[in-house]
Amino acid sequence: MGKLTEDMKELIKDFMPAYVATADKNGKPNVSPKGSVRILDDDTLIFADILSPNTRANLEQNPQVAIDVVNAKGMKGYQFKGNAELLSSGDIYDMMVEGLKSNPATAKLPPPTYVVKVTIEEALQQPAQ
Repeated sequence: MGKLTEDMKELIKDFMPAYVATADKNGKPNVSPKGSVRILDDDTLIFADILSPNTRANLEQNPQVAIDVVNAKGMKGYQFKGNAELLSSGDIYDMMVEGLKSNPATAKLPPPTYVVKVTIEEALQQPAQ
């Protein structure tokens, strides 16, 4: 069984942006909103690196990442922690590019520098119940 439950998947699909936290090799943090977080499979999330030089620089130094998705009205959310891999080509990259092109809200954005593939190591409900 994967790390993502059906409840987590529904929240990811319904509430954007998600917030992605990274840190450089010295631990200096960065948080960036991402409207492109998608579910790849039950253990993996992906998002586009379009205009995120700080996120990219941090991930090049330190692959650890946290992704927070919250329904503020319902006071419910999840945090996903894992390791990131930067993809600049291949099937996953192509799938994200096509998805962005077909969405009117993102069709005019430049193509992503990378697609970030996050292997989930831990999934936490927020606020803790």
